[in-house]
Amino acid sequence: MSAYDLFDRWAAYSTDKRAANTLKRYRASFRSLAAFVGERDVRSLTSDDLFGWAEWRRDHDGVSARAINKNDLVAASSIFRWAAGRSGRRLISSNPVAGVSLDEPRIAAERARTFREDEIAAILRAASAIEDNAENPTRSNARRWCPWLAAYSGARIAELTNLEKRDVRNEAGIVVVDLRVTKAGELRTIPLHGHLIEQGFLNFVKTSLSETLFYHRARHRKNAETSPAEQQAKALATWVRATVRLDPRVDPNHGWRHTWKTRALGAGIEERLRDAITGHRIASVGRRYETPSL
Repeated sequence: MSAYDLFDRWAAYSTDKRAANTLKRYRASFRSLAAFVGERDVRSLTSDDLFGWAEWRRDHDGVSARAINKNDLVAASSIFRWAAGRSGRRLISSNPVAGVSLDEPRIAAERARTFREDEIAAILRAASAIEDNAENPTRSNARRWCPWLAAYSGARIAELTNLEKRDVRNEAGIVVVDLRVTKAGELRTIPLHGHLIEQGFLNFVKTSLSETLFYHRARHRKNAETSPAEQQAKALATWVRATVRLDPRVDPNHGWRHTWKTRALGAGIEERLRDAITGHRIASVGRRYETPSL
């Protein structure tokens, strides 16, 4: 049984149990493992083989030790653990990834991951200056609205680029946004800030000719590994970094998530409400996004 065979069996079992993004991330990691071990039977793999793969990812592919530990080895361990258990019908005798990790070099943070005041102003000013582009309206719409939406919600940019007209609605007199495509695979409903309404976001949604607000399905190849919303999110990050000459040490998309959590902390919003809005289910994870302000 090859690594590809094992992944296919796990994916078939997990389709209705794991988020689509998790399946995608695990597939990428297992594809790398399959390339490393070739046609070897996964039942013959040892912890030394998995450690060798991790080193190969670091030295050959240039992936950081932290990313390998956090992503590749977590993915491989999850799949092998399933294969060794009852759900996986004990396809293998044990999990060869157990206890395998790379030593991570200590990296001193050079700055907080939140945006600074001038960066916030520059990004939002650039977003507000965007004009409609008749040739690619969803691209200009993403640039115009997604930074502002992220600034007032801390949502992941790919959660926002997935929005459809139906996701913006009124509930009990409150305008809310349903984030249907999330990292956890669970619907998250958040309130829409009044300043976004003042800027005309509701009118933009109402007059949109496309049900999907920030991408056109017809412009993208079906069954592509990267979804249209994710492609749009990556394009937005590239535009932000180039337009405002953003400090390379801060993420042009995810920086909003850190910034909103920090601002919400400073505003006295209760922790469980901060986490509910951003979708952090583990308090210790949510706190890592918050930097107490001076």
